[in-house]
Amino acid sequence: MFTGIIKEKGEIKSILLRSNSGILGVYILECSKKAYIGQSISVNGICLTVKSINGKTVNFDFSPETFKKSTLKYMKIGTKVNIEPALSVNNDISGHFVLGHIDGVGKIISKQQYNNAYIIGIANNDIESSKYLINKGSIAIDGISLTINDIKNNDFYVSIIPLTYKFTNLENKKIGGYVNIEFDIIEKAAVNSSERLTENTNRKNNYFIDKKNYNENEHISNNNFKNIKKSNITYEFLYENGFIK
Repeated sequence: MFTGIIKEKGEIKSILLRSNSGILGVYILECSKKAYIGQSISVNGICLTVKSINGKTVNFDFSPETFKKSTLKYMKIGTKVNIEPALSVNNDISGHFVLGHIDGVGKIISKQQYNNAYIIGIANNDIESSKYLINKGSIAIDGISLTINDIKNNDFYVSIIPLTYKFTNLENKKIGGYVNIEFDIIEKAAVNSSERLTENTNRKNNYFIDKKNYNENEHISNNNFKNIKKSNITYEFLYENGFIK
């Protein structure tokens, strides 16, 4: 687990691909000093596990699912990436809870300076997940804990202070570039719980409607049966009139 407070910028040194999985080598100046095999480190918001360490280059395995869901497929040698080691129990939580599980990829559609801040617009390519976009809610962009300032359809906008802008890879991002998106786990849990509650309520209402309709139809059938007059045709009548012998 992470907080979305970036510790430093790293740089991609190597990418070894093997059928959409492989090994990623990242040059990390400071955090590499305390890195160890098996440690979780967020690289552009992706939770990766340290495979090996060669000086200041830290190597990570990545799976086909990670390659598919994240911006790994767009990374090249020299790409700047955000680095954050996993949260320790004695660390401050200055951002929000970030799991490092990427929900999807967004595309930068605008980037402009407004006084001392930068306003960055991002298009969320996954329409279904746009339900997790909440105005003034938290969101992790390339692992950075940010606040959503505005939402327009599937696009959303975040405001970046100068320190965050220069200390992270946002300084290197251009319009048309891609970023990793992770929605706030608390917001996702709230939305999903609300959807399940609504679904269960609708299912229960449909059950009672079906039961009511069944009872009404059964009542009508019983009344129709009661209204049937008793026939005067008997066995003797049929015999006497030659219908049966």
